[in-house]
Amino acid sequence: MKENKQKIRVYDAIMGSGKTHDAIERMRNYLEIGQKFIYITPFLSEIDRVKNSFKNNEVFTPLNMDEKGSGKYIVESNLIDENENIDLNAKKSYKYLNKSAQFLKMASQGKSIISTHSLFISLKKEDLSSFHDYILILDEVVTPLKIIKVGAKDIGILKNQELVLINQETNEVKFIDDDYNDAAFRGVKTLCKNNTVFYLDKYFFAWVFPVEIFKEFKEIQILTYLFEGSLLSAYFKIYSFQYDMIRKDSHEELLRFKQLLNIYGGSPNKVIGLNSYSKTWIYNLSKNDARKITDATSNIFKRIFKTKSHENGYTTFKDFNKKLAGKGYTKGFIPINARASNEFKDIKSMAYLGNRYYDPQINSFFRERGVELNEDLWALSELIQWIWRGCIREKKEMNLYIPSLRMRRLLCDWLDGKYIISNDLKITA
Repeated sequence: MKENKQKIRVYDAIMGSGKTHDAIERMRNYLEIGQKFIYITPFLSEIDRVKNSFKNNEVFTPLNMDEKGSGKYIVESNLIDENENIDLNAKKSYKYLNKSAQFLKMASQGKSIISTHSLFISLKKEDLSSFHDYILILDEVVTPLKIIKVGAKDIGILKNQELVLINQETNEVKFIDDDYNDAAFRGVKTLCKNNTVFYLDKYFFAWVFPVEIFKEFKEIQILTYLFEGSLLSAYFKIYSFQYDMIRKDSHEELLRFKQLLNIYGGSPNKVIGLNSYSKTWIYNLSKNDARKITDATSNIFKRIFKTKSHENGYTTFKDFNKKLAGKGYTKGFIPINARASNEFKDIKSMAYLGNRYYDPQINSFFRERGVELNEDLWALSELIQWIWRGCIREKKEMNLYIPSLRMRRLLCDWLDGKYIISNDLKITA
């Protein structure tokens, strides 16, 4: 595959190291020289914080109907009256534009924009022409692939009734019946028409973010940590994008973090097997075994860490948060994928009751295209992001209980500097 020569810079540094501050300074410089940019942040709550770093009307953001600001309506005038005569005095009406439409309108007008991950990944192939000469700044990686369970029976119907065509070489799915409008597969038709979709197996399709949109940008900057473990890194390798890594890790910094973390090492950690606390492992837990885990966790919070219930936080997979909730920490649930949030900065003791792996279908998708995922690095980055929701983000001492042997080893290896790599790396698929 031909190599993409586009400029992509990955600012790879731990949370709190100033990546966003530095990006804001670069954006101020872009405004001075007339360079357009789009800044994409994970959460709505971050938009105002970043936008407030600029003067009024320097950068713009899509608005809800009830939010104050311009650009959310278009004016419609019906100049033809009921008798089909031209009425120059016709009253104007205002139509609300949804956020995607506002975003594309702003881009067509050459405005610099701040918006969210969810809006960005909703873009379609046909939208790419709006982003020529823009610099894209991604605060944290977006997820460029999603697994969609369609079901063996429905996929069989789609193929047998010749509603879709599956490319035998690439497995890309095309919906070929333009006249089809039944409710049964209307969603599949819309998905295939607006996005890149691949057939995985008899149960699953994969949605992939249109690579044409990334190609359209003048430059891409990514603010993240441990980028090489992300799906976006693997996605770039599939399409032969070259990117420069700019890193700030140091053994001295990791030593400071190590001194702040009190990682529990007692007997409740002695669970056999690297897969303990994975999604499947927790699903198969009996009520009795789940109770043993919650009792042990409660005891550690109360007798070992000696913190109060409002100072305790825990996580596990969303479907099992009640199964592993226990006395003294039930109200302290922090989503396992929590990131870029200050909401839990006063939490002093945290229990990570999980063990992260990619879905098998995601592994299969990339492996079929010659890219091996770095699953351990991804799991480590997810763990670090979660830990940094607690008080360590304020450079305060924090207690940590990680009963999964694999996750605990990954964290300890990271703190010992085993994942530090050279700065200014140029990586090509």
